Amino acid sequence: MQNTDRTWAEIHLDRLAHNYQTLRKHTPKDCRFLAPVKANAYGHGAVIVSRTLFDLGCDYLAVACLPEALELREAGITLPILIFGYTNPKDAAYLVENRLTQAVFSLEQAEALSHALKSTGHTLSVHLELDTGMGRLGFPCKGTQCAPTDALAAMKLPHLDIQGIFTHFAVADMDEDDYTRGQFETFTQTIDWLEAESSQAIPLRHAANSGGTLCHSETHQNMIRPGIALYGVSPNPELIDADLKPVMELKTRIIQVRDFPEGESISYGRSYKTTGTERIAVVPIGYADGLPRILSGKMNMLLYGEAIPQVGRICMDMCMLNVSASKKVSVGDVVTIFGQDGSKSQSVHTLAALAETIPYELLTRVAPRVPRIYFP
Repeated sequence: MQNTDRTWAEIHLDRLAHNYQTLRKHTPKDCRFLAPVKANAYGHGAVIVSRTLFDLGCDYLAVACLPEALELREAGITLPILIFGYTNPKDAAYLVENRLTQAVFSLEQAEALSHALKSTGHTLSVHLELDTGMGRLGFPCKGTQCAPTDALAAMKLPHLDIQGIFTHFAVADMDEDDYTRGQFETFTQTIDWLEAESSQAIPLRHAANSGGTLCHSETHQNMIRPGIALYGVSPNPELIDADLKPVMELKTRIIQVRDFPEGESISYGRSYKTTGTERIAVVPIGYADGLPRILSGKMNMLLYGEAIPQVGRICMDMCMLNVSASKKVSVGDVVTIFGQDGSKSQSVHTLAALAETIPYELLTRVAPRVPRIYFP
């Protein structure tokens, strides 16, 4: 049963397909596509999104941690899965058993994984991660911190099958092309050195995130991994205008409508008081559903194609709207937080800017208790 009595997220799989094909058009035919489905596919539902991507011809998936990977395997997803984050070496055999690929970002980690597999005789598929200027995980290979010898040592360890190598761009979606080009140059030079010194070819190379895929075709290598763009959100709409369609729309329903006289306070903290007779509607969405409290009194929602101001503090499970200017308002009416409503739309970018954050955060924080309703 599709529960739309309270608050729900509509996931449009045809738009996911559109975005996938759009991104594919930016790459050569022989370039593989790795789809990040971490954080529950950016809030969209990892299992169903992964099944859809498999049907579309996607080559690879990526998650953040072992539990996310196991969820997909238990759901019957057979595509190769790369785990970006840390996995305890004691689970190395579990990685092999479930045909998972692990990112390796330090010699210490590589040695621990290799040692853990020694008694089993098994070999684990891994991708080496290089830090070319992100300043996060990875074998450092930039400037005075350059240590490709550690990556080379990892390549020579037993029980590790080096199937890929990658890096993360820091500003590929920003107007800092020189920095991205510098990262990419470091990446390719380090790979060339590693392959020459080890006499070992590394099959897969990937660096292009959404910004890299859309703005830096020279970085595509033989696999791309666009994340936010796959879900229909430009990583930077001021610089990147791509033919993308938002996959998720977030909606709720009015559960009460009341008229308040002038001077009445609304919600916690009495931060909002009516300035005259006002009609106030209550909708059952709050910060426990993923609507940031910082948006209190700053945002609009859409009702019958009109922008309606949210008033008062956003509560854990609900918030209030000033519907005084609306000609028709009834309990059960659908309200759109982001998405299309009649001739009007509100993007997740708009709300993210008001919340002083990024669209990634708003999408991924849509709570598990908010049902996802899928449209083919």
